[in-house]
Amino acid sequence: MKKFLLLSAALITVLAVSCKNDGKDAQQEKANEISSAPATIQTQEYIEGRIAEIYGFVLGESKFTEADEKFFTQDFFDLQEKVLKKQKESGNLYIDHDHWIMGQDCHNPSYEFVKAEEINGQTAKAYVKVKAFDDQETPSLVRFTLRYNGDEWMVDDIEEEYEGEFYSHRKMYEDALAE
Repeated sequence: MKKFLLLSAALITVLAVSCKNDGKDAQQEKANEISSAPATIQTQEYIEGRIAEIYGFVLGESKFTEADEKFFTQDFFDLQEKVLKKQKESGNLYIDHDHWIMGQDCHNPSYEFVKAEEINGQTAKAYVKVKAFDDQETPSLVRFTLRYNGDEWMVDDIEEEYEGEFYSHRKMYEDALAE
């Protein structure tokens, strides 16, 4: 009888843990659903408006560094901050221009939205042409990886085009920290 009670108790425990885990899986699925962007903001038009909002701030009275904190995902912002700290401590130059305008200095900087693609509930790509100077003949093409963070699209990587290839700032930052 004692063995039967112990076996029964073990079976009840296994079932209880199993039911509890099923609840956690369901909660995780619900959390994943919540963090997925609503269909209404998974559009070319919405992404274009979001880029307009970002550049309105960037090119307005703000400082570019304020835009980083406001529009980067926390992960991307923290990564950049670590690189800037390492740069200050080591004297090595890892970040040498402003990523919003692809220049070190500017005079009447501007941007032009090109397109959005690969839009899904979690990420999107947005292409923008930027000029650091109003008389700059050829604008720089920039590709933003946007990540939906639960209430809005945030910048999770910036890739600049150079000779037909895109170079990820996230990868450059990770490489700098790995040195």
